[in-house]
Amino acid sequence: MGYRLAEQNGESVAVPRLVFAHLARADGDTIRAALYLLGGGGTDPRTMARDLGMPSIEAAKRAMQYWAGAGLLVSDRDAPLPKTEMQKASAIDLTTLNDPYVSVLCEEAQTAFGKALSRTEMQRLVSLYLNDGWQPDVVLLCCAEVARQGRRTVGALSRELLKWRDAGVETGEDAERYLKQQAQRESWCIESAALFGIAPAQLSRWERGAIARWHEDWRFGADMIEEALLRADNHRTVRYVDGILRSWYAQGLTTVSAVRGQGQLAGSNILTTGAKPAAPKTDLFQTNWNDVFDDDTEG
Repeated sequence: MGYRLAEQNGESVAVPRLVFAHLARADGDTIRAALYLLGGGGTDPRTMARDLGMPSIEAAKRAMQYWAGAGLLVSDRDAPLPKTEMQKASAIDLTTLNDPYVSVLCEEAQTAFGKALSRTEMQRLVSLYLNDGWQPDVVLLCCAEVARQGRRTVGALSRELLKWRDAGVETGEDAERYLKQQAQRESWCIESAALFGIAPAQLSRWERGAIARWHEDWRFGADMIEEALLRADNHRTVRYVDGILRSWYAQGLTTVSAVRGQGQLAGSNILTTGAKPAAPKTDLFQTNWNDVFDDDTEG
C-alpha cells in the first residue's frame, strides 16, 4: 500500500534543513522539541515539557541545549548584562537603604569571593535582590558556587543565577536541590569517564548531557554502560554507546540480565573468552552505530 502527502489543510511552518540533517542522530523528544520551537512554542522548559509530555523538565532543557549546539537556537547564557539592568543597578543608593539584608549580602558576598567589591559591583549585587527578586539566601548560595568554580565576579554570579532561574530555582530549598543534582551529575560523569578510560575534563557538553540522560531518564547505571561497552568493540565513544543504550531503552531492556537474555552475551563467555559470539541476523545490538551516530559531530 502506497502513500502520498495530503494537501495542506491549515497553516504551514518552514522547517530549516538543519533539522532534517539531525533526524538520524536526534531522539524523538529532541525532534519534537525542534518542531515545537519552530511552531512558536517558546523556550520555557516547564511549558515545553508539559505541552510535549516529556518525562522531565530536564529533558526539555537538554533538547534545547542540543539545538543550541546544532545552531538552531542561540544561547544568551554568556551574554553581558543588559544595559537596562546596569542602569537599574547604578540607580541604587547604598547609603540610603534601610534594609538589613543589603549589608548582609555585601559582607557575605565579599567573604565568599575572598576580595573587596567595588561600589559598582555592590550595586549590581544588591540589584539582584531588589530589582530581580532573588532571595538573599539564594544569592549567597550562588556566590559560594561560582566562587567554588573559580569565577569570583558579580557578572559570573548574575549569569549563574540566570541558569538557576531557567532550572526553576526560586527558593533556598530549590537551590540546594539543584546543587545536589549538579553534584550527582558530576559524580556520574566521573564514573562514566573512568569506564571510557578518559579524564572527566575531556567530556564535551553534549556527552555530559548524554550521561545525565542515561541515569535520569533511562535509569541506566554503570552496569548497563559497561555492558554497552562490551558491544562497542573499538568504538568506545560516548556517542556510540548512547546509540546502543538508546536501542535497549526503546525495546524495554533495562537490566543486564534482560539484555543478555536476548542471546547477546552470556556471563560465561564474557569472562572466559575474548571471542565475539555469533549474532542473529536480526540482532539490533550488533548494529554499527557509527552509521547512525557520527562520532565527530557534537549536536
